[in-house]
Amino acid sequence: MNSSDDFSRLDDSALLARRAQMRAELERLPPASLNYAVLAALYDRSTEEIDDRARKAWSGQMRSNPR
Repeated sequence: MNSSDDFSRLDDSALLARRAQMRAELERLPPASLNYAVLAALYDRSTEEIDDRARKAWSGQMRSNPR
């Protein structure tokens, strides 16, 4: 894992750019390869980070703007 794999340290634009790089690499790699499996797991972790950020933003928005 390198510094760009600690997704919590990346700002939104850097995180989205890193995910785009990973997607491009996943499209290039053979699906049955070990590198594909490792990168897919890393991509899944980036998805979790995005989900967490969205959840926090949504819950903050809902508290400040109740309907």
